[in-house]
Amino acid sequence: MFVERLRQLGYVDGENVRIDYRFGDGRHDVMDTLARELAVTRPTVIMAVGDQAISAAKKATTTVPIVMLACDALTVGFVTSLSRPGGNVTGVTCVSTELSAKRVGLLKEILPRLSRAGIMLNPANASKPWDAEQTRVAARGVGIVTILQEVVEPPDIERAFAAFVKERAEALIVLDEAFTILNAKQVTDLAVRYHLPTMHAWGEMVAAGGLISYGPSLSEMVRMSAGYVAKILKGAKPADLPVEQPTTFELVINLKTAKALGLTIPPSLLARADEVIK
Repeated sequence: MFVERLRQLGYVDGENVRIDYRFGDGRHDVMDTLARELAVTRPTVIMAVGDQAISAAKKATTTVPIVMLACDALTVGFVTSLSRPGGNVTGVTCVSTELSAKRVGLLKEILPRLSRAGIMLNPANASKPWDAEQTRVAARGVGIVTILQEVVEPPDIERAFAAFVKERAEALIVLDEAFTILNAKQVTDLAVRYHLPTMHAWGEMVAAGGLISYGPSLSEMVRMSAGYVAKILKGAKPADLPVEQPTTFELVINLKTAKALGLTIPPSLLARADEVIK
């Protein structure tokens, strides 16, 4: 998606641009090392996907332009202003914490009697503790008690589900990021096994078997980020490029998962869905 959009903008890997990749595979503890490896090569621009990658890139260099794909750039402090980012960082950010109440409300539409919900997060991700707090506040406002469980390594996922069951959670809000996406099958399989309807941030998790998601279009954000990279390759300065926010938000529902959980999705909710997986 990113490479395709760059090609459309006139930059072809191996011809007039070279792309060097580093992947953390959901492990935030390696991000600083990977960012330093890239920074010492003095690239024209670093594309950083996800809050921890952005944090690592900012630590690694204050001079190489960084294009971010962020969850909440203002909350985490990647920039102090969207219109005037300053420094060497610009790009695309959703405001994930502003979506917390919307996700809680959608879950309540499916489960009107919901009174206890789990929240799963990776605390190593810079924005997720704040996201979790906003989710807890939104849930408390509609009478939902929340149970927080942190996951950093794959074995933590099974442990977290056991804790949710022990604490009588009736649904689960997953604060998605690289770790949960890479372990999507384990998360969604366990949710069905333990009969926990799940709310996600990204449609990719629903495609993997989650129940419902609401959030910005990841493909739109990647395309927008590629546009920033192209501008910097043409000589633009990050400080002069205002940070943009996605305009497309997607509601995705998995009816196969709903059936496996014995749930009926309200017709009014199905009518509003951007994608229904059958």
